[in-house]
Amino acid sequence: MFKVCRKSEYALLSVQVMALRTGDSLVSVAELAASEGIPPDILAKVLQTLKRTGILLASKGAGGGYRLAHPLSEIRFLDVVRPFEEHMAVATCQNRTALPCERMDFCRLRDPMSVLNSFVMRQVDTLTMAQFLAPVLAAHGKAIGSPPIEASIGANPAERRSVDSTGVGRSERSA
Repeated sequence: MFKVCRKSEYALLSVQVMALRTGDSLVSVAELAASEGIPPDILAKVLQTLKRTGILLASKGAGGGYRLAHPLSEIRFLDVVRPFEEHMAVATCQNRTALPCERMDFCRLRDPMSVLNSFVMRQVDTLTMAQFLAPVLAAHGKAIGSPPIEASIGANPAERRSVDSTGVGRSERSA
């Protein structure tokens, strides 16, 4: 289903590390690469891309490094991963860059999967990094600048989706 590439993972991890820093402290490529086990040459390219897209600010010279350009609540998840992804989709038939599915000519799920793909991508498009990183931020005692992801999913906030033992979702009204 929905899978991000390794460079997107490095970008998300980098934003997470910077979000946990205090104030405007900078993190260098060497420091981040060593602490997270990321190849420094690949990480440098990822961070340069995030700088070019306005996610990060950079400071050159001794003691230089990178920091977030905006609060997490103003950075969307897709803004972080999109530079590294050709096309994101929930199924192969919805991914324009993937090899064609062998069932493409007779598949009866192609159109319903298109509906699902559109729905998921609309939800992901609204996801901020504050929401994405909420569990990590909370575990480190950091204030969360936007509502948790659970609060923003669904058209009716009074309705909660749950999954029963068969894996089938059902709606429940909250009191």
